[in-house]
Order: sequence, then C-alpha cells, then structure tokens
Amino acid sequence: MKINIKDKKTKELEIDSTSVKEVLKELKINLMEVVVKKNNTIIHEDVVLTNEDEITVIKVVFGG
Repeated sequence: MKINIKDKKTKELEIDSTSVKEVLKELKINLMEVVVKKNNTIIHEDVVLTNEDEITVIKVVFGG
C-alpha cells in the first residue's frame, strides 16, 4: 500500500486487508487529527484497504 502524508514523505506499508483506522494506528497517527482520501474521495475510518490501494493522509488544522 502506498501512503502519501501531506508535508511528509510517501510511505509504503505491506498489509493483507485492514481498515483505515488500523493503518493510522500502525503509523502512530491520531485519527482525530487527519482526513484520509482514496481516489480523491474522503473515506471513513472503517473502510477496508488492501496493498493495491493508495491513500493520502491530510492533517486537519484547528484554531481560531
């Protein structure tokens, strides 16, 4: 699986079949601080991913 993390390097991760939530946990990325896109569409944390997938992780900016 190819993972593009905005403002950081692209990472490769070998998985069988797992959820977005589990991928982020493996990468030590807080689910509440990011949005994940696949094929230019925002996807939910329960979406199952495979090695053929490519996702983009975008950090959400908070503030006022």
